[in-house]
Amino acid sequence: MPRSTGHKAQTRTRIVAAAARAFRERGVESVAIADVMRAAGLTHGGFYAHFPSKDALVAEATASGLSDSRREFVSDAAEANPEAPLREVIRRYVSRYHRDHQAEGCAMPALTAEIARESTEVRRAFTAALEEFVANLMEYVPGDSPEARRDGALVLAAGMAGAVSLARAVDDPVLSDRLLLAARRFYTDSLAGSAPGAAAEYTTEDTERAEG
Repeated sequence: MPRSTGHKAQTRTRIVAAAARAFRERGVESVAIADVMRAAGLTHGGFYAHFPSKDALVAEATASGLSDSRREFVSDAAEANPEAPLREVIRRYVSRYHRDHQAEGCAMPALTAEIARESTEVRRAFTAALEEFVANLMEYVPGDSPEARRDGALVLAAGMAGAVSLARAVDDPVLSDRLLLAARRFYTDSLAGSAPGAAAEYTTEDTERAEG
C-alpha cells in the first residue's frame, strides 16, 4: 500500500534534520548519505525517493539549519529579554555553550568555509537563508536608516560567527574564552549599549577560565 503524502513529508523532514545536525557536527564532506539515513533511522536505499543528489540534501539541510538558528539565536533570544533584545542575542550566540555544542549550534560558524567550496545550488540556498537571518537581526540593530541597520546586522552576523569559529579552532582554552569575551563586549558596547552589569554578568557566567 503506498505511503501517504504526509508520511513522506515527515520522513523528508527527519532526513533534513539528521543531515543538518550531522553536517554541523562533522562537516559536509565527512558525512555520507548512508550516515544521514542511519541517523534518521532509515535505510540508505530510501534516500533517492526524497532527494536527487547529496547536493540537494546539503542545500536544504543548510537552509533549514540556518532557519533554526535564526529562530533560536535571534527571535527566541530577543523574546526572552524584551527590554534588551540585542544584548540577549549577542549573549546567547557568543557563548561557551554555543562554542562547545557544535551540532546544536548555528550553521554559519560550523559550515561557512565548506559552503564556499560547494555547488551553486548549495551556495544559493545558504545565501537566501543568510539574508533571512540578517533581515531578522535588523529588527534589533540600531541605525538611522534601513541601510544602516542592514550594515550593522551584516557586521554583527559576520563578527559573531567568526568569533565562535575561531574560539572552536584554537587549542588554547584561555585564548578561546578570551576571543568570546572580547567579541561579546565589543558588539554589546557597539550595538547594544552598555547597560550596568552587562560585563560582570558575562565574566562570571562564561569566562572564569579566561579571568582566572
